[in-house]
Amino acid sequence: MSIRPHNFVEGEFYHIYTHSIANLNIFNNTRDYQRFLTLLFSANGTKTIPRLDRSIDLNLVWDIIENKINIGEVLVDIICFSLMPTHFHLLLKERKDGNISKYMHRILVSHSKYFNLKYERRGHLFENKFNSKHIDNNEYALILSCYIHKNSKDLSGWKNKEDKYPWSSYQDYVSENRWGHLLKTDIIEDQFKNPQEYKNFVEEHYENFTLA
Repeated sequence: MSIRPHNFVEGEFYHIYTHSIANLNIFNNTRDYQRFLTLLFSANGTKTIPRLDRSIDLNLVWDIIENKINIGEVLVDIICFSLMPTHFHLLLKERKDGNISKYMHRILVSHSKYFNLKYERRGHLFENKFNSKHIDNNEYALILSCYIHKNSKDLSGWKNKEDKYPWSSYQDYVSENRWGHLLKTDIIEDQFKNPQEYKNFVEEHYENFTLA
């Protein structure tokens, strides 16, 4: 197994992305996406992940937002996300050295178990370890957010409607933030006068990002 070229350091930002084995769809329907979004937010705490099989749609997330469920101390700041049929992208800020590794392990193991049980399969679901890239300056972070938020452009029916795609955080930046304090939009939003200015920035700059 290859050695990761960097550590996850408190206060730093990282592009996290992972792909399925053999281009397998890891999300096949609305329930799969909703369950993963629930996992994305409920796994981001020091306490044990609540029983996801007892949640209906996104009810568990709403309970966390309203502080009806305490997930403990937050592990990472979730800045942006995009869920695609065969892969997903995250922009995360490390809150304590090593938390991203702990967080990603929870997510990948939980979704793999859910997926294999639901679709009656065995074996690995994701390619080896997750990919990560250290985001070492603000401009890089802004351009990465454009790339993540335009990721759905190649999906049938979503070109030029990426800000309406329900499985990314783009609409949370240009409209109302659905996830409240669970999604840290202010880190990027505060650099723009209003949501429209950010949307214009995304449309003008998303092609400037290269996935290395």
